[in-house]
Amino acid sequence: MRRVCAVVVACWLGLVVAAPAHAAKGVDGVVNLNTADAGVLGLLPGVGPAKAAQIVAYRKRHPFRTVDELVRIKGIGRKMVRRLRAHLAVAGPTTATGVVVPVAVAAAPPAKPPPAKPPPRPAPPPPRVACGQPAPPVPKRLAQKTRGMCLRPP
Repeated sequence: MRRVCAVVVACWLGLVVAAPAHAAKGVDGVVNLNTADAGVLGLLPGVGPAKAAQIVAYRKRHPFRTVDELVRIKGIGRKMVRRLRAHLAVAGPTTATGVVVPVAVAAAPPAKPPPAKPPPRPAPPPPRVACGQPAPPVPKRLAQKTRGMCLRPP
C-alpha cells in the first residue's frame, strides 16, 4: 500500500512541477469579425487556422450583422460564442492582442486516479484426507501449512 501511495504522489508531483507542454490561448481586447484577418481570429481560444479561414470565407459571402451568426461556422457552437462574446464585435476597430495563459492557470479537467488493483485471491482450502491414507500430491507451500492435519471425509 505504501508503494502505491508513493507512486501516486510521485506522479502527481511530476505533473505539477513539470514544464507545460503547451500553453492555452487567450485574448485581451476585441476582435471585429468583419475586419480582422485570419491571424487575429486565430488568437481566440478554440479557433485555429482552419476555423479562422472558414470565418474569413463566410464573411466574404455574408458580412456578419450580429455576433450570434458565428454559430453558422462549422465547429463553432453556441457555447463557444457565449464564452467568446466579450471579445467579439461586428463594428468598430480590432483591439485584440494575444495573451499566453499558463496551463496551471487555464481551466484543466481534473486528472483521473489510477485504476485500483483487484484484491488478491484467497488461498485454496487444504485437501481433505482420511486419517491413515496417503495425501494426494500438493504444492510444497500448501503441504507445509497442512502438515500433520488429519481430516475426516465429508
